[in-house]
Amino acid sequence: MKKAILIGFVMLLVTSLPTFAQFEQRKRSRERIDRMIQANKDREDAERASETGAPALPKPKAAVMNVDVQVVLSGKEFKTFAEAKPSAISKVADGTPLWLYIKFNGKLGDYVFTTPNPEEPGKLKYLLFAEIGPQGDVTALNQYLLQFSKEDLAAIELKINLAPGLFGRNKSMPVFLTSAADRKPGVWNNEFRLANSPGLPRSPTAHLAKTNLALDLAGGPAKYRQMNTEYDSIILRGTADVTKMPVPGTFFSDPLKSQITGKLNTEGITPAKFYFSGDDWTTFSVGSMMSMKQNRKVFATYTYQKGENCFYGVAEILQTYNSFESKYGESTINLTKDFPITCAELN
Repeated sequence: MKKAILIGFVMLLVTSLPTFAQFEQRKRSRERIDRMIQANKDREDAERASETGAPALPKPKAAVMNVDVQVVLSGKEFKTFAEAKPSAISKVADGTPLWLYIKFNGKLGDYVFTTPNPEEPGKLKYLLFAEIGPQGDVTALNQYLLQFSKEDLAAIELKINLAPGLFGRNKSMPVFLTSAADRKPGVWNNEFRLANSPGLPRSPTAHLAKTNLALDLAGGPAKYRQMNTEYDSIILRGTADVTKMPVPGTFFSDPLKSQITGKLNTEGITPAKFYFSGDDWTTFSVGSMMSMKQNRKVFATYTYQKGENCFYGVAEILQTYNSFESKYGESTINLTKDFPITCAELN
């Protein structure tokens, strides 16, 4: 109820801003909204900790943007941040491969946003927020949630592929491709941002790091659009070739499995083998500044037989976050099926 009241008050503040207010006035209002949301969250976290006797959650280390955390974009793969820095780029053409290098003054664990895992009580989630937005603007085109394990927190650098995608946990993320694939022909002056606070929009300096990234799409984004189309296949299989079955992951959910098998049964499919692909939900946000919708998705693979022929299929499970109820909504399940396999692969 408190969250609903807060959100209502926040929306009242936003809608009451003068239509032709100056940028600085809008920025101060947004910063005030961010502080209110964060203060409310801190208060709720403290109340929960007091009720349960749990220790307070660690706070990220204070950071000066582009000093304590640095990012470099490159069109080539290098082993380290230091090797990539001399080859830094700030502009790409359609289809250019893109790599992100992140260096921490200290270690990753100093800067992550830590929050309880609602689906695994007693466990914590360690997060960073990556986004693409217009240069010099507070708005964001989309956002992607980087999720880390406790074992990851000792890292002093990260290397992440942004295009075309790479198989493996946290080896790549689609935040750049989903933005580039939707652009119209032209030159788009965007920037990549990395933050450790969930609130949107953020003030121009409320990031760990950011760097310019112009998109020269004079001929349109056909190559990036194709990369974006193939991205899910690459992170599931390591290839865009859909004749290869997805690799099993460590994620598992009994409720989701029941929902998927129920939908398959309504289509006359009884799975012979079933497994989830990937190690966790993929969490991302798209939309306009004040209506950014947070979604998450995960994939499952199933095999089945029809007559003397054997097949596999993939289920995509999508959920959208409901801010008023503070939880994800019902699952939307999309099935792709009838990919031929040998019957030796059935079980």
